[in-house]
Amino acid sequence: MGLAILGLIVLVLSFVIVGLNKRADVKTNLGPTAWIMRVVGILMIIGGPLYSSVVQIPAGYRGVLLRFTAVQGQLDEGIHLITPGVNTVVLMETRTQKEESVATAASRDLQTVSTKLVLNYRIDPSKVSQLYNNVGVEYRARIIDPVVQESVKLVTARYTAEELIRKRADVKSEMEREITNRLRAYDVLVDPSGLSITNFDFSPEFNKAIEAKQVAQQEAEKQRYVLAQAELEKQTEVARAEGRAQAAKLNAEALRVQGAGLVIAREWIEKWDGRLPSVSAGGGGASGGSFIIDLGSLMREGQVPNR
Repeated sequence: MGLAILGLIVLVLSFVIVGLNKRADVKTNLGPTAWIMRVVGILMIIGGPLYSSVVQIPAGYRGVLLRFTAVQGQLDEGIHLITPGVNTVVLMETRTQKEESVATAASRDLQTVSTKLVLNYRIDPSKVSQLYNNVGVEYRARIIDPVVQESVKLVTARYTAEELIRKRADVKSEMEREITNRLRAYDVLVDPSGLSITNFDFSPEFNKAIEAKQVAQQEAEKQRYVLAQAELEKQTEVARAEGRAQAAKLNAEALRVQGAGLVIAREWIEKWDGRLPSVSAGGGGASGGSFIIDLGSLMREGQVPNR
């Protein structure tokens, strides 16, 4: 309608200019100018209502059709004809939108917790006119922010501060369920897995307590490791002692059954470095002496008689 009014003004001005020119002492040929102004004015008067009667709803939006500010319905994506001067259209976005919030609440153990989260939501495309009629275009400030704040406070109070950290997935699920149920009543939908908790902030005192607890846990783990190592060394020493005792028992048994000479010879052979001994027993004979250990007699001593 604004274009039509402007065209009417242009048309009237064309006649005024011609009239003033006739009364002037010095005449000017304003006929062509007045004719152009009249053509433009008529086109604007005709085209203005036609242009105003066409409304285009872009993708990702719905139009709320108003008749003198009263809701008459809604328009889907595409081009629509309306009555100029009677109908107006308000665009409402139906694509996924992001809301970032910071909510401060008290945990079950009365710790102050500041929660930062991101919510992805969208308007129900089939209920746009209802949302506009009940809430208006300021639905984010009137609905979403209060619902998020209240849901975060409600869920945070169910957990201790430590549980908020350890059970982060459960906390996120409960908050998302609370927000989804509350917003659905206003025809606002939360996307699947549309809630993300980006951070939990606690008081400086609680952070210091958590840090001290972690240090204590690390120290306890270190002490358990030291004790485990000591226990392992103890078991190793016991095993060695048992081995030495078993070896001594076997040696004693060998001395009793096979004689001391064979045992001594075995130990001598195990420790022999490959050089002939420098000490020998005196005695006559062609060789001028004999070794302390008579290998032949030892082998005969070690033979087990046939049964």
